Amino acid sequence: MTRAMAAIVGGLKDVIFGRLTLFALANLIVALTITIFAARAGLTYLVPLIPDGEGWFGYASMAGSMVASIVVIVLAVALSPAVSMVVGGMLFDFAAERVEKKIGAPKARAVPLQEGLANGARIALPALALNLIAIPLYFIPVVNAVVFYTLNGFLMGREYATITAARHMSYRDAVALRKRHGMSVFMVGLACSLVPFVAPLVGASAMTRLVQSLRTSQSQS
Repeated sequence: MTRAMAAIVGGLKDVIFGRLTLFALANLIVALTITIFAARAGLTYLVPLIPDGEGWFGYASMAGSMVASIVVIVLAVALSPAVSMVVGGMLFDFAAERVEKKIGAPKARAVPLQEGLANGARIALPALALNLIAIPLYFIPVVNAVVFYTLNGFLMGREYATITAARHMSYRDAVALRKRHGMSVFMVGLACSLVPFVAPLVGASAMTRLVQSLRTSQSQS
């Protein structure tokens, strides 16, 4: 737990006023723009499709438009982590490399651009699918927050830890390391889910710190 907390604090510092601030700002602007554009598009083109009317039908139409607007906004919020992970996934390895240099970690293998893009899709697609499945729960107060943060915390922790560890070891060993330290990985993922529009950069820094700490501890034992 202590390692996870130290990694989270280090990740936030790197993003707020450190080596990853510009990356995080770019991630925030692009992801937020895409999310707002998608929400506005839904409100502009989908909601008006509900027919107008008079009398009781007019009231029903007005209520339908309000419900549809709420649905569009909830959809945009629910899918925002996936949008952010697609954008940030492209920057993940570049960010991790910067943090590795900062903390004196061993040099990792070079990750080609196409692999970075694949990593972004690999992280985002499960998040997109599961958030779509969970959408009905997002309309229930309190439950929506618990589901949103727990689900995305699990997904982010799982994928960020695997990708980070795989920079220094085989994929199988990376998965094994993640599973052995599941609670620490989840805590970092949960912290990332609280800041969805810069999550990949916080994740890149925090997971790099956590994985290196776990590897050092493992080699000393």
